[in-house]
Amino acid sequence: MKTVIYCKPTKKGIHSFYLINEKEEIFLFSQAYRKSVDEYYSKGVLFEDAMRYSKAHRDSAVVRTMSKLPIYLRYIEKERGIAIFNKAKKRNQKCMLRYA
Repeated sequence: MKTVIYCKPTKKGIHSFYLINEKEEIFLFSQAYRKSVDEYYSKGVLFEDAMRYSKAHRDSAVVRTMSKLPIYLRYIEKERGIAIFNKAKKRNQKCMLRYA
């Protein structure tokens, strides 16, 4: 299954962002509600497109959200021990080969 990032409004004026990775749903962060961010992320966006600035169409709210995502995703990688970015996946594969 592909990694998907989506948002949903949780309180009045607040968005919460989540990552769906294989079988678990992980909370990433919350931020102030912006209509353009809701339109882009509410239905779910593949991981590859979630941080692709060309898809933002120069919308500053979406660009700011895209710039936040790598910070929180790296934290989740370390905290949960999962590989989200390709660099982490390659690193995990090398470690597995070394110990096999």
